[in-house]
Amino acid sequence: MNFNWDDIRVFLEIERTGRMSRAARRLGVSHTTIARRVKQMEARFGCHLFEPTEDGLILTDAGQQVLQKASEMEMAAVGLSDGLARLEGKTRGRVRVGAPDGFGNTVLSQILPDFVKNNPGTEVEFVPVPASHKLWRRDVDIAVSLDRPLSGRVVMRKLTDYHLKLYAGPDFFDHHPLPARREDLAELPFVGYIDELLYTPELDFNRAILPDLQVVYRAATVKAQFDAVRHGAGLGVLPCFMARDTDLVPVLPDDLTFDRTYWLLYPEEYRLLSHIQVVCNFIHSRTRAMAPTFGP
Repeated sequence: MNFNWDDIRVFLEIERTGRMSRAARRLGVSHTTIARRVKQMEARFGCHLFEPTEDGLILTDAGQQVLQKASEMEMAAVGLSDGLARLEGKTRGRVRVGAPDGFGNTVLSQILPDFVKNNPGTEVEFVPVPASHKLWRRDVDIAVSLDRPLSGRVVMRKLTDYHLKLYAGPDFFDHHPLPARREDLAELPFVGYIDELLYTPELDFNRAILPDLQVVYRAATVKAQFDAVRHGAGLGVLPCFMARDTDLVPVLPDDLTFDRTYWLLYPEEYRLLSHIQVVCNFIHSRTRAMAPTFGP
């Protein structure tokens, strides 16, 4: 049976995204082209590979069998390209890095340009957005996460612990009473995340302080919350590495301190790919060198 590599790419993108339309966007082709290739594949195999559900397309039993071999074919192709580049003494490839916006816009946005400048041939795509980047769906190749994965074939490396405190803007207490204890915070306005866009419970700080705080301003990104706190809209829990060397004022710092951890993740099958490893090692070493920055 003759295989068309483009058909395998189509198959894998549909499996990862769950939608023909999303697969078409990622591959840069039309929805009609994707649908035609799926029809051709299923005719060639003599069985259905996908079945529709309310949440999108999922693999049939036959599709599950194709998935393993298709993934192996993809990794063989990537590994071949990577191996040839290493024979030439080069590291080549495109690497997409996803990270929470606080760490992404404060740390990675400062160090990744240095990597690109010193590593010609390796392209970096940087996605610093407040979302859970799904490695299995190949949204990104490398993810910085607050959550340790509980399942899946993922390589995990600890980047750093970091600390957060409750902060107020420089003029906030000119207009509001200074709290002496945690219970006093119930009378003060707060800044926080939008509940339905909170992608991890690790960031649900306001509920950890008091269950019914007056959250008057909600934003999907920590940068937007940082700006709101600085402008006096309310109190907010922010990473110390963002608040350091600013005019923000810690509030009840002996009582309200949070500790979290950033993890560096990538798929197990990327372990031997040099262009992935060189970016991972760079992020890890530069972040570890900045350890004092993430303290209280």
